[in-house]
Amino acid sequence: MSAQCEVTAKREAGSSMSLFERYLTVWVGLCIIVDIALVHWFPVPFQAIAQMEVAQVNQPVAVLIWLMIIPILLKVDFGALHQVKEHWRGIGVTLFINWGVKPFSMALLGRLFIRGIFAPYLPADQLDAYIAGLILLATAPCTAMVLVWSRLSSLSNGDANFTLSQVALNDTIMVFAFAPIVGLLLGLSAITVPWDTLFIKKPKRR
Repeated sequence: MSAQCEVTAKREAGSSMSLFERYLTVWVGLCIIVDIALVHWFPVPFQAIAQMEVAQVNQPVAVLIWLMIIPILLKVDFGALHQVKEHWRGIGVTLFINWGVKPFSMALLGRLFIRGIFAPYLPADQLDAYIAGLILLATAPCTAMVLVWSRLSSLSNGDANFTLSQVALNDTIMVFAFAPIVGLLLGLSAITVPWDTLFIKKPKRR
């Protein structure tokens, strides 16, 4: 109940966005520009970081994702998780979209745009890689950013316990469903299935 009371209090107080939230698009753009500049000026250390991979999964990125998630998890009231049964409709919609719609629609859109509309403008030898990337991203439900935005952003004033239950359930399903679904979709697209990457990558979604 404490988390729900906190959310209600925020809404009643009409909390406004912080400076960071208000100009988030600007910060993201600046980070992209700085990143490109650093890679251009100091390529050697960034190449070394990029090579820290296991089955094509970058390990520094994986560590940073967990460092982003853990502070949010420490603020969750695990004793209140039993209340999520009152939101079974929302959970049902989330599961249906994540596993019954999103992977297959993204594979279809990938074929339409990558192999069709934009194919003349893309390197022919990289079309499969583009489609594989779209399928991998679409099949893995977002975890870290869902927790961050639900808990910290005044745009959503989300219920941290409900968010955790959704993320935990989706991640549990992902352990068993990610590799088979991605393998199926990559196979239908005539793309070689990187099984070692699939089994290692699925818990690492940002």
